[in-house]
Amino acid sequence: MKYLLGFIAAVVLMVIGAIIFAATYNVAASARGSTLEFGILHSVMRNSVRARAGEDGRETWTEEELRKGFEQYDEMCIICHSAPGKERRPISKGMDPEPPNLAETSKQWTTAQLFWIIKNGIKMTGMPAFGPTHSDAEIWNLVGFVHRLPEITADKFLAMEREFGGSGDHGEHAHSH
Repeated sequence: MKYLLGFIAAVVLMVIGAIIFAATYNVAASARGSTLEFGILHSVMRNSVRARAGEDGRETWTEEELRKGFEQYDEMCIICHSAPGKERRPISKGMDPEPPNLAETSKQWTTAQLFWIIKNGIKMTGMPAFGPTHSDAEIWNLVGFVHRLPEITADKFLAMEREFGGSGDHGEHAHSH
């Protein structure tokens, strides 16, 4: 009986704690989350993606597929994730968590995981699900480009904008060329 009362007391305290937390938590994006909060949520996100993405990724793309991937990145992704030689846009600076610079972080994911993230999005991060609006082939083209992004210099990205007709208006270049 003593253990049952202790268990009930613990459950009641947890419920009260959850109610207080829910009633006082500041959801403003301008109120940056704590390191602990970010660590927990990032760990949950990584584990969720790994569990759902599977192992069936791609490792090769044609130049045409990469060009299409660049065009999609330029249209849909650069505004939040930036690009080599580009400064972050104000919209990405105001998001919490701040979207990762994929030129620095995309190699942390397998191509299957990148595909899953792009197709399904990530809740409460601002990362939309592109699966409802884009075919798997289009998403794979984007994955191919994102997977190569860490190897692309600022000069190369600028050349791609010129060659492939990138808008070039998604952010100022971080340094002059």
